[in-house]
Amino acid sequence: MRWRSIQRAIALCTVATIMAACGGARSRIVARNDAMTLPPSCADAVEVFPSVDKVHYDYYELALITAEGNSVYTGNGDLLKSVRNQAASVGANGVVVDSLGATHATVKILGAAVGARDAERKARALAIWMPSDTARVREACSGK
Repeated sequence: MRWRSIQRAIALCTVATIMAACGGARSRIVARNDAMTLPPSCADAVEVFPSVDKVHYDYYELALITAEGNSVYTGNGDLLKSVRNQAASVGANGVVVDSLGATHATVKILGAAVGARDAERKARALAIWMPSDTARVREACSGK
């Protein structure tokens, strides 16, 4: 009976460890423009641009955001979702993605197996506010 309890405890610890590793993308605001204080928007209203020349409107820079996650369990979509949530928290209605990528596939698998931080998918983006795009934001965030 005691051996079965030990096996169950080991299994629970293993599951907890895997769940912690699968925690998804983590993002944070690295730098913020304190001169621009806006109410939060919603992630659905944050448009993603691959470069500044693709932005349709004049804009103000609000914050620099970084995101990371284990590349075995986190995809680019997870990173972008995390970045968009952070951008929305500062009132942004767009992000310009500076970089988005992961380490080499072999390194990802080996790094994840040993718990190394080398196996990470990372993103960096600039949160922006486009004053001319407020109607779209109102519509996207209505009811949220």
